[in-house]
Amino acid sequence: MRAPSRRGPLLGTLLLAAALLGAFAPGALARAQPRHHVRTQLRRPGRVQHLHILARSGASVRIGWSRARRGSIRVGGYRIERDGAVVGQTHKLSYTLRVSAGRSHGITITAVDVDGHLGRPSATLTIAAIRSSRSSHSAPALDSAAPSTPGAVSASDIGDEAATISWLVSTPGGARIVGYRVYRDGQLVGQTAGDSLRLTHLSSLRTYAITVGAVDAAKRESARTPPFSLTTTHTPPDGPALISAEKVTDTSATLAWQAGSANSGSLVGYVLYEDGEPEELVNGQTATVTLASERSYVFTVRALDSAGYLSAPAPNLTVVTTHTPPSTPGGLTANEVTADSAVLSWSASTPVSGEIVGYRVFRDGIPVGQSATPSFTLESLAPETGYQVTVVAVDSLGAISEPTPPLEVKTAPPTQSDGHVQAFLLASTDQSFDDLQAHYQQIGVVYPTYFECGAGGAVTGENDPLVTGWAQERGVAVMPRVNCQNPSDENQILNEPAVGQKMIEQLASLCALYGYKGVQVDFEGAQPSERNPFTAFIAALAAKLHSQGEKLSTIVTAKYYNIMSGRAAMYDDAALSEVSDYVFVLDWGLHWTTSAPGGMDELPWFKRVAEYTATMPNKSKFVLGMPMYGIDWPDGGGPSNPGTPLEYDDITALESEYGVSPEWDAEAADPHFSYVDENGVPHSVWFSDRQSIEVRVALAESLGLGVGLWHLGSEDQTIWELPGLGG
Repeated sequence: MRAPSRRGPLLGTLLLAAALLGAFAPGALARAQPRHHVRTQLRRPGRVQHLHILARSGASVRIGWSRARRGSIRVGGYRIERDGAVVGQTHKLSYTLRVSAGRSHGITITAVDVDGHLGRPSATLTIAAIRSSRSSHSAPALDSAAPSTPGAVSASDIGDEAATISWLVSTPGGARIVGYRVYRDGQLVGQTAGDSLRLTHLSSLRTYAITVGAVDAAKRESARTPPFSLTTTHTPPDGPALISAEKVTDTSATLAWQAGSANSGSLVGYVLYEDGEPEELVNGQTATVTLASERSYVFTVRALDSAGYLSAPAPNLTVVTTHTPPSTPGGLTANEVTADSAVLSWSASTPVSGEIVGYRVFRDGIPVGQSATPSFTLESLAPETGYQVTVVAVDSLGAISEPTPPLEVKTAPPTQSDGHVQAFLLASTDQSFDDLQAHYQQIGVVYPTYFECGAGGAVTGENDPLVTGWAQERGVAVMPRVNCQNPSDENQILNEPAVGQKMIEQLASLCALYGYKGVQVDFEGAQPSERNPFTAFIAALAAKLHSQGEKLSTIVTAKYYNIMSGRAAMYDDAALSEVSDYVFVLDWGLHWTTSAPGGMDELPWFKRVAEYTATMPNKSKFVLGMPMYGIDWPDGGGPSNPGTPLEYDDITALESEYGVSPEWDAEAADPHFSYVDENGVPHSVWFSDRQSIEVRVALAESLGLGVGLWHLGSEDQTIWELPGLGG
């Protein structure tokens, strides 16, 4: 602890310095509060904007606003609050309410949808008090040459650096009114012909006196309104998330903390607190404090911005000065260095008294963890990147050793994939990406579901740089799927050359921009008459991609003869294989959500499709797609009782919940089970597991066809042990 005689002058000096920065305004230390962000999936009405005064007469004021448009369903009305209390609700975009003479009021409007959900309140509209019962907006005397004084000055949309000022218009005198002059602290800041003006270049947390005067065509100006007091707002800074002691002796401690950031203004430093009291303003992220021996101290730090606002404090750090610190750990080394991790080890530290309770690890000077043993695994590292690592020992009395000499650790390049499986990845789920990370060495091509086609050949969607970059660094070919299953969009793309060419150019540009190995096209739902146009489109797209060194994967529907009618008729498999690099056959769909229950790819049907596919030219380009999920049909299924697609984990959870065991259908080569739910409804569940996938993978291999999987996620994880999948 600093000597008592030093604390007062030091704190006084701190406060004086901060005040010169505009930092320690009265109450500033208490103003900063942590901000909480809540995410909700319910879309409520949007926020009402542009709240302003339409007219004022005596004790009545009519206000207006803009319609709130955003929300899950339409807006049913608007709720009016005066000084925090609800005073009415209306379906219109205006409302007349009463105000008190000699008193200012704060008005907010909140949209309400037809289900009763409230949106966010509007910015507060301040209605200034009138000085007497006589309106300043009354008509001027007949012999008055100047306009009357504008009335009812108010402010809305107030922010850190701007606000909108509004007023009631004046009555002309001897000439028409040409504008209104707005004064800030007596200085003219703008003129407008309307009844409002947006003031900018304000300072946060400032109070300004605003007056307004009318000007007529004869250049006569009315009397100015009574001063309206406008106070701007301010957003506190974000503070450090962690404070740590780098070095503690009997008489001092060196503290370090993570960086904060200003939301308004600029960051001027960090206020360091000792035992709840502000000690000093630090310009940086470290500080050495003088302490007394054999004492316990609690430290925290808060970021301070140029407006005097403080962030939330970092979690408290307790420092105990009781004795000489333990010895420095020795022999720091890094082993088992991979592309994203490294195992650190060192020799144990020797305590002077007490016991060693842990070792704190610093990466590039920032604490990243603590271990009770002399080893630690650094994780979440970037491939082929250098890091500087140090370790300190911590004893049971809080003393910290000197850090080890810095150890340079450079991560390795990631292990490259040598897999051949082609698999879909659902870009909308983290679980799908987790699965890719676990099994990427068995995967040669991944098809993330990034993009959709639209009207006029538009391609919508977005790249996920984390997924794409991670896979590319490990040698997995990324070929995003372009989902196009709207017949009208397909018709445009396939039959209007300009539209088709637009889509081709967009796909080629996406490949060049993100380094894709190519794209996969999934057109489903077109008519049999589109057979030749589809083949021509695929040929043109393949030519464009091949000219850039990229590939094309074309999805086709399963069939076991060259069908010329129905859903599969648009695919000329033989012709498509001439230009495509891969032809991905969706070898499932025998049963679907609105069909009767049964295996989605029963083996006799799957085998007929596979054997027909093996007769195609360019057989090595064909990939047999296999499903890795199931369907739960209630009450016999069909259009009236549609089934629900389920992941493998959901299916095993159902087995456990209802105490059922799956049966193996030898003919279909698929597992299935039945159960009755709590409402007495019977259910039938068919799905894929390791045994069913193993049969189909073996068949594909025997016919010289590739293996494709829909989709990475919560499948039966034991499939990855199959030799046919590189397990």
